Amino acid sequence: MCTFLNIFNMLKLIIMITLSQNSIQKILGINEKVYLTKEDMSKQFIVTFSPYSDNKSLNINKFEKKLRESFSRLNIKVVPYDDSWVDVPLKKRINRFSKYLFNNVIWYIRKITGMSEINFYLPLETIKILSGSKRIKKGICVVCFGEHSLKQLQMQHISSFKDNSIVTIVDFPEEINESSTFNQHFDVAMKLFAYHMTNIVISVDDKKMMVYNFNASHPIYTLDDDKFDCHILETLIPKVVAPISPHRLREFKILKDGFNPNDNLHSKVIKELAEGARMFAKTNLYPSGKKIDDLPFRHNLHKLIGKLHLDNRSGMSFGFLAYQMPFNLSEVYSIDEFRVMYQDSFVSGDYYVNEIGKIYILVNIDNKEIVLEVPEVWVMTLRSGSDKTNFNPAKDLIKLGLVGGTMYMQYPSGLKISSEYKPSFDTKVILAHAVGNVMIASILDYFDKNNKFSNNSKKNGLSISHWHGYFHPKQIPHGLTMYGLSNPHVSCSSPQSAVYALSGKLVAFFDYFKHNKHDEYIGDIHIEPHHGINVSYPSLTELAEYILNNPDSTVLGNKYLNN
Repeated sequence: MCTFLNIFNMLKLIIMITLSQNSIQKILGINEKVYLTKEDMSKQFIVTFSPYSDNKSLNINKFEKKLRESFSRLNIKVVPYDDSWVDVPLKKRINRFSKYLFNNVIWYIRKITGMSEINFYLPLETIKILSGSKRIKKGICVVCFGEHSLKQLQMQHISSFKDNSIVTIVDFPEEINESSTFNQHFDVAMKLFAYHMTNIVISVDDKKMMVYNFNASHPIYTLDDDKFDCHILETLIPKVVAPISPHRLREFKILKDGFNPNDNLHSKVIKELAEGARMFAKTNLYPSGKKIDDLPFRHNLHKLIGKLHLDNRSGMSFGFLAYQMPFNLSEVYSIDEFRVMYQDSFVSGDYYVNEIGKIYILVNIDNKEIVLEVPEVWVMTLRSGSDKTNFNPAKDLIKLGLVGGTMYMQYPSGLKISSEYKPSFDTKVILAHAVGNVMIASILDYFDKNNKFSNNSKKNGLSISHWHGYFHPKQIPHGLTMYGLSNPHVSCSSPQSAVYALSGKLVAFFDYFKHNKHDEYIGDIHIEPHHGINVSYPSLTELAEYILNNPDSTVLGNKYLNN
């Protein structure tokens, strides 16, 4: 059964990508190799097992045996623990040792002078661990069974926070049951992450398992349903191969001149964003975030590692509210018109870059081959960690752009930027939706100048929002397509998320267009399984109003995921 479903899902994915993967990645500026299917991800999954444990229950022992057997059936590459280490060059060890000693000097100076503490004191024993002669090789996932002592915590020994993941198997939390709320799961998951210093927690009892990761998802599976391999392939492996990967400031071109939040263009968008946020506060779809300092870490070093893992963010919050700026439509040509200008275009693929760097894509729709210039897009967003439903316009706004595959960032004019200004974890997904929205509006305008989606979007812009829940299929606002349910369960901020967002958006629209419903089209719902949804909608306030008038249409958690 699992094999049939895998083949079926692979065919659906092939059909989904109307543009080639190379074209999608070119548009989004993603240069790394991106694995999109569960089968391809499983080939990249390399695992070792920690030999340590201070407390392994009978249920954990049984699950360990079941997991090892599953990895064998799935042909997962398992590396013996003793072979998973790599030597660290002496120069790098000395640099690390010096850096941590200097950290302690700074801590001591600030302490005796009464200054606020911005770092942590590290005991010499800890510095020796961090400056050790061996680290776990990049790309290897370490699976831990039961509780580990401080010295045994594997997060302290990995080579890379991005390329190594820790998976910890624990007993099922006593305070969690089938009726537990999203917030209850959120609280328990964050405590487990901090205490065990792990990326993923799998909690088990004699009948079921539950998977927690930083998406705040909590899928629960029965252990004797004869689908264990499928659950591992669909739920665990993609989250390891496509891990959380927040965008660093160095990935953006930061504009020197800020935008004027009080001019006609920006003030209108900011007002809509603020009013929409105020209304969304009443929906209970945006829970309060968690500060790293408040989590039950067993050592100050672990707080430091947590912040480094999140690119020096002080905590995590879930969901985003964004507003795409009003935009100009892209130029659209028939293939014959385009080849008059560029005779050598689209010889070996479905994208073409001209002599000044403009990207064009070739699309087949309604049995016509048309060429579309990839648009420039700009989106008003909020800095990561801000209160999404009660933000401060003077301090929390960030404007993001995507131009020719390059990400741009712009701050309000006159604002003094601090280390708190980090872009959303979902930045690339936001920009993927934005560029897809302009592409769709441009295609619609090419076929029908009077369509409401294009005319509204180029005049007023478009809202893009995300929360960790799903719509009931029978209570979706009219005019929205919905897609993404069959995608692998990847982590937020992964490049896979952005590729799924844009490729799925185009296929969902083309299907709408094929059925002559394009005059009704107003946006879409992008399902990210065991993560949440992204919604493109004409107005943030109108979407919030719809939800408030239909309170059972969407809720936090997995309630409507498989309905």
